[in-house]
Amino acid sequence: MIRRLAIILGWALLALAILLGALWATICIALAPPAGEWATTVGRGPFRLQASVPQLVWLATTPSVGRTLDGLRVPSRMGPVTFGWVPAGSEGPDPILTLHCEPCTLPLPASLGQDWLTVPAAQITLSRGDHGAHRLYGTLLLGAVSPQGEHAVITAQWQARREGPGWEVAMRWPEAPARHWMALLAPGLPELRTARIEGSVAAVAHLQLPEGRFGLTPQVQGLTVSGLGTENWAHVQSSCGPHRLFKPRGWLARSVLAAEDQRFYEHPGYDLEELMASLASNERHGAIRRGGSTLTQQVAKLMVAGDERTLTRKLRELLYASEMEQTLGKARILQLYLNLAPWGRTSEGQLVCGAGAAARHYFGVPVDRLNARQAVALAAILRNPEREASPDRLLWVAEQVRGVPASQRRALVQELRLSQERPA
Repeated sequence: MIRRLAIILGWALLALAILLGALWATICIALAPPAGEWATTVGRGPFRLQASVPQLVWLATTPSVGRTLDGLRVPSRMGPVTFGWVPAGSEGPDPILTLHCEPCTLPLPASLGQDWLTVPAAQITLSRGDHGAHRLYGTLLLGAVSPQGEHAVITAQWQARREGPGWEVAMRWPEAPARHWMALLAPGLPELRTARIEGSVAAVAHLQLPEGRFGLTPQVQGLTVSGLGTENWAHVQSSCGPHRLFKPRGWLARSVLAAEDQRFYEHPGYDLEELMASLASNERHGAIRRGGSTLTQQVAKLMVAGDERTLTRKLRELLYASEMEQTLGKARILQLYLNLAPWGRTSEGQLVCGAGAAARHYFGVPVDRLNARQAVALAAILRNPEREASPDRLLWVAEQVRGVPASQRRALVQELRLSQERPA
């Protein structure tokens, strides 16, 4: 009797093993990614496999599977993720899969200067309608709390369509208070405790997954900042020595604007057009190659923000730059920059600080005795004071100078072109 039970049990275990093996093989086949498709690793230990991300999304948004995920909590690189399921008809015509993460660490494109953004809470909803996993739509909610205890929720609507191995995602954020965006993107900034931030921000973004190619177009309305004390910067003392007054219409000031910020008198402290060009350039290179800072932002960088190339530092620059435009005005901002801008170092390693010191260091003359070519040369080396500007850079800056007599500019450009043509 016992032997018969053992035989039956053995056959039952064998049948179960075959059944489980067949089930595992079926799962592997069902989730196996085609060549080149976006894939990820799921499972643990001996039960790990490469799975097609589009197929996983299709399964998770299928009602028979989605209902079983409701309430499931799983660890992830972003943080603990809790699944939810909303049946069709409850909040719309299609069933909704929700993924909630609290707190949540979100990956950022390399073009923004930092790898991750940690937010107190994030939730994405996902529906696929009648298009399978080829077209998806939903919302992205990001939650934060300001230093004053104000709850900020930034909500985006998104749509995605299959493109190559993954999806092309279009995302739209309607207008939301600028202070909410700051609380979300830079919660650790001490300035948020004292700054009064008015205005709104909207944005449209495009994201290619899994490549991570990213494009962003923000719209800023009525941004004003107060409470940071920049009105005291007009006569601030610095290690550069006493401030001097530079001619705002002279060749040096005009050349610096041509080299660093050609729309200085047009923008409100930040230049969205230049910022978008910088993001596009950085995205192509996969790293920060171009800053996009206005001259006003560069003053903020010199005064408080520092050299760190991160999203938080850029937002700090933005706050101070926006306030400076109101408290100081263009003329004083330009004077501050000319007094504080670094122009490299001496052979002894001392900082060449401000245009006055730069004129004496590079040309041995007082700044008010610089000729046009010397002024353009000083402006041309601002981006890299450790080496002389190339002839092409020098010519480019000269061609961009505005507000000086046109005949003088043409004569200088002609002189520089002739010097390039002469044999070395």
